[in-house]
Amino acid sequence: MDIYDGNAVEWAIATRFQGDKDLVVKTNQSGSSLDPSGTHEPGKKTLTTKIGIDATISSDVDKKRYETVNYKKVDINDYIR
Repeated sequence: MDIYDGNAVEWAIATRFQGDKDLVVKTNQSGSSLDPSGTHEPGKKTLTTKIGIDATISSDVDKKRYETVNYKKVDINDYIR
């Protein structure tokens, strides 16, 4: 999978991610002072919540189950009367 391809990442999350097993949530992590949603206290680092999503394929699963399907190109003119 190409991690720089947004469509590939979206496909991986849609087909490999289970929220109750594959989501990691870390609260009170250092964040950017520019983040308006963070917790800002004078003299302290900004705190925020960070998440991680595991959309990898388990080593015990047949990788063929996760292959994307490539459809042949369709010429819309073949269907217009």
